[in-house]
Amino acid sequence: MTTPVLLILTPFITAAIGWFTNWVAIKMLFHPRVPMRIFFWKWQGLIPRRQLQLAKESAEIIEREILQQHMILHEIRKIELGPYLEEAAHKVVWERIGPQLRAIPLLGSFINDSTLAKFEVIAAASMKEEAGPLMEKVATQFEASVDLKQMIEDNIAAFDLDRLEGIVNEVASREFRTIERLGAILGFIIGCVQVALFVLTGTVAI
Repeated sequence: MTTPVLLILTPFITAAIGWFTNWVAIKMLFHPRVPMRIFFWKWQGLIPRRQLQLAKESAEIIEREILQQHMILHEIRKIELGPYLEEAAHKVVWERIGPQLRAIPLLGSFINDSTLAKFEVIAAASMKEEAGPLMEKVATQFEASVDLKQMIEDNIAAFDLDRLEGIVNEVASREFRTIERLGAILGFIIGCVQVALFVLTGTVAI
């Protein structure tokens, strides 16, 4: 191959090397899944190798900055149960207690819709009185029994890497292509600089 042809090809060769290097770097985020040993070098993808560490640190950040446990308890205590309790009282009185009372001999003849409506009001009021203490018990039990940090860590550590890779590629495919092209552009520029230096220093003659 003549020198001029080699000089012309140099930027394209370095561009291909730059593109390929970035492509390999992106693939190495998830591959290889299982550690490979090449002589004395152990090779494994970044995320498979660091998944447990990422799970632990991500859980700490999420718990500290986003899903603080006391914040969740505060939101639980804010839940308004009134409409649900009224519906529950209506169903209990009209669909369960009412039919049973009306089936009782003699007594059943005195149970009319007006009586059941009064029962419904009493039941709803009683249930609402118990709603506050009940929600407090639920919130307290949640705080005592649920370890948010550990739950998040376990889920991230067990997350399927094939699925995660698919999600990342779907979300960041455009950015990945930009990184690959940037590697090619930088490689091409470096090749042009090398050619210029060869010519200016007289290392090669055109």
